Amino acid sequence: MMPGKFKFVFGIANDEIGYIIPKSQWDVKPPYTFGSNKSPYGEENSLGPATAPALHYNLNEMLDELNRAGKASETTN
Repeated sequence: MMPGKFKFVFGIANDEIGYIIPKSQWDVKPPYTFGSNKSPYGEENSLGPATAPALHYNLNEMLDELNRAGKASETTN
């Protein structure tokens, strides 16, 4: 996922922004995860189903920008 010159690990704990649940696993009504009738703790403490896709999209944009900047500086040196 990060083949370019710039690599990093985005270290943010779930307690900072809530649980990050993939949109494909987000349930809005029963049956919830594992057939439960109660809303899972993670979904109750998440920013919502768009959180994971938004983080993924924006981190990819940031990495692309860093890689473009790195390639541009390599050609000028």
